Amino acid sequence: MKKIHLIIFAATAILATGCNRLDIAGMVVNRSDTEERVADWLDWNSQNEPIVIDMPNDYCFFSCSDSHYSERDSIVPQGENDRLYRYITTMRNEPNAAFAIHAGDMVNESGEAGFLMTEEALRYNPEDQAWNKPCFLVIGNHDVYFDCAKYFKQHFHTSTYTVTVNADEAKDLFIFLDSGNGTHGKRQLEWLEEQLEHRSDYRHCFVISHNWLFRTSYNYTTTPAANLPQDEQYAFMDLMSRNDVDMVIMGHFHMREQRQFGGVQYVMTDNLNEDVDMPSYLVVNVGEKVTYEYRELSEE
Repeated sequence: MKKIHLIIFAATAILATGCNRLDIAGMVVNRSDTEERVADWLDWNSQNEPIVIDMPNDYCFFSCSDSHYSERDSIVPQGENDRLYRYITTMRNEPNAAFAIHAGDMVNESGEAGFLMTEEALRYNPEDQAWNKPCFLVIGNHDVYFDCAKYFKQHFHTSTYTVTVNADEAKDLFIFLDSGNGTHGKRQLEWLEEQLEHRSDYRHCFVISHNWLFRTSYNYTTTPAANLPQDEQYAFMDLMSRNDVDMVIMGHFHMREQRQFGGVQYVMTDNLNEDVDMPSYLVVNVGEKVTYEYRELSEE
């Protein structure tokens, strides 16, 4: 049976390549190296001011993932009806919201078009949006495929960085990571440990990456840049637990899921593209305690 599946996959791949819809080599072999990208991200960080946002003690932030813009698949921004646009507009009209997060996979094909579409959907529109609040992004596996990482860098600059929220009486730390190749890589994990050395200076700590850590029977369908290697996964989760990280937010599998492990809450959002009739996004409420809820994306 496995042999038949492989033959079917190979035949489909050849046909898809012939009609210029799929770059098999670009999916199976990522041409962008994690260590090189992280070096670029950290170099950009060193030349720019750290991101600091002032908020009251109680605030919220939004998180989504996997919008997968594609001209060829007709998943393109549709003005006010576009899902990513509606998501960012809802956040920008929420008085208590600090910012939005996009946890990776902005695009679904080769070329720069999907990144331009993402910029269009996230662009501030004062006619619809009360505040120009930011959206922070991380790179996903589809943003790495097809030699696309250079476009992510051009438009969004970095995927390994921190955001600090200065609340009235405390500080909260947000750490954003690159897992586009199915690994965080040696340098990035060293950098992550360096950030967590200062964990005691913060009230809460959140980590955002793309690739979901847990494999279950219903999400065990994925591409080569999928889950972290097991030894890295265990080390990463141990690092989260030892440093009292409140929540790890991820995407990738296009379905909502939650796991509590080692005192850490792991949360995955579903996707914002056209695979689901009514997508949801995550709203995390931050105060003395951290709570979260999924909200369906309004059609209005």
